[in-house]
Amino acid sequence: MQELKAVTKGDTFRVSIANSDLSFETNSKDTILGSLLRSGIGAPYECNSGGCGSCKFKLIEGSIREDYETCPGLRPSDRRKNKHLACTCRAESDCVIELQLDSSYAPKIRPSIKALKFISRTPLTHDLWTFRFQSEEPANFLSGQYSRMHIPGVSGARSYSMSNTPNDAGIWEFQIKRVPSGKATAVLFESNLAELSITIDAPYSVAHLDANSPRSIICIAGGSGLAPMVSILRGVAELQDRADQPILYYGARSQRDVVDPDYFLSVPGFDPGTQYIPIVSEPSADCVGPSGFVHEYLAQALPDDCSQMDFYIAGPPPMVEAVRRHLILDRKIPVDQLHYDRFF
Repeated sequence: MQELKAVTKGDTFRVSIANSDLSFETNSKDTILGSLLRSGIGAPYECNSGGCGSCKFKLIEGSIREDYETCPGLRPSDRRKNKHLACTCRAESDCVIELQLDSSYAPKIRPSIKALKFISRTPLTHDLWTFRFQSEEPANFLSGQYSRMHIPGVSGARSYSMSNTPNDAGIWEFQIKRVPSGKATAVLFESNLAELSITIDAPYSVAHLDANSPRSIICIAGGSGLAPMVSILRGVAELQDRADQPILYYGARSQRDVVDPDYFLSVPGFDPGTQYIPIVSEPSADCVGPSGFVHEYLAQALPDDCSQMDFYIAGPPPMVEAVRRHLILDRKIPVDQLHYDRFF
């Protein structure tokens, strides 16, 4: 095995994957996961923020630096086995790692860094707003994917899904939910964004629209998980010879968290009166419409036979997990017909 190179300022490093002929180049400014995907290699990942643990690897040789002291996706027992998360680690020397490879995660569009110019921000609800930016290059992504946004003065990137579709004009649209005491959303909601140098690293996610599937489409979202679902609805509207009408189930905590049905009139061919179903988990006395948890409502609302449906799911992890369990365990939906991102 070749001798490993130690870190010096400005160096790039070679990361080799054990038990394979694959390797890729990285540097201290990029995560191991980012460099892996930029090289076109596929390996499991999901949240890209240390929450899910999908991108776990074992360090065989070399040295790395971790962005965070602790991550929800990494247990103490993992650390004792010298395991780390590729999304939160950066190489400080040439390395050899043991990593599960999966070609289904190889990016169809390799992520890259883009500088954004602020255009506008408009409210959808009291704490969910639409933000629009523009890059000099085309906005190249697949409907349902997300970006990693770097905001001046905020430590670490934030993951935000696009709510529009790819376009040559370089328009990037996001639906961002304000987080109480959140540093990133405080900047986004309160600052003069035209004066800030915001960049994104995009695109990421394998939970994007499968334009070649003949099956009907069901979209299920909670909170800011609405953004990728809107992107998918718009993507479906742009497909030729697509006769089916996708359904959107949207979980909200209270009535004021429900997005106005009129918003969806901007989606070509989408009828919010029949295709948009908000479900309120904590309804008020005068609440009209479905209430309760999303997975409980789906149990009685979905048809008995869902075998010819593709399900796209995004939102808080408890909601996504409850919906997945219902679809897989109760309805026996094949795993490859479920496309999901959990928003940690």
